[in-house]
Amino acid sequence: MRNGQTTIHSWDLIETSDRQKQICDIILKNRRKKIYGPKDGNPIPLAALQQLIDDLQESELNQLMQKRILRHIENQGYEFVNSKISSGINGVAKIYLAHAQAIATLTATGNQIFVATKSFSCQNHQRYKQEFINTIYHPQNYQEITARDTARLQGFPDWFVLHKNPSIAKKQLGNAVPVPVVQAIAKLLLNFWL
Repeated sequence: MRNGQTTIHSWDLIETSDRQKQICDIILKNRRKKIYGPKDGNPIPLAALQQLIDDLQESELNQLMQKRILRHIENQGYEFVNSKISSGINGVAKIYLAHAQAIATLTATGNQIFVATKSFSCQNHQRYKQEFINTIYHPQNYQEITARDTARLQGFPDWFVLHKNPSIAKKQLGNAVPVPVVQAIAKLLLNFWL
C-alpha cells in the first residue's frame, strides 16, 4: 500500500534525523496536490515548503540533497530522488516476504523485485520497519525473482522457452493468462453446472 505501515522509504534506509524524516513525510504527503502541478508527484517550491514546515531552512533541504534523498529542479522546487516505487533504491524496488499472506502484483516493467530468503515475526507496526531493515535489507537476505520464477508462478513448465532478455520475458509473462488458474475455474464451473 502506498505509504502504508510497512512501506520503507529512502529516509528509513539512509541515516536521517527525526527532523529530516519529518521534512520528508511532509513532502510525501503534499507532492501529489494539484496546487504544485499536474503530475503524479510534483516538485514543491521552497516558499511552499517553508509554509508547510515550521522554521524550515534551505540548508536542511541541502543536507537531504547531499544524502541523495531530495533533488532540486531549477525553477520548480524540491522532489524525491526516488520518486517512483519502480525506480527502487540501490537497485531494489520491492522485497516480498515469503511468509506473507498476500503480496502486491508483480510488475512487468523490468524493475528489480526480490523475495526475502529469511523470515521474521513482528506484530508491532512501529518496530516492523526497523526489524525488516535489520533482518532482511541490510544483511541482503533476499534474492531476485527471475523471469524463470515468474514463469513458474504463472504455471509455465520449466521446458518452456523464455525470451533471452529477462525484461521482455517478464513483460510477456506478466501479460500471460495462468493456465492452472483457468483450468481450476473451468473445473469449478463444470462441476457447478453438471
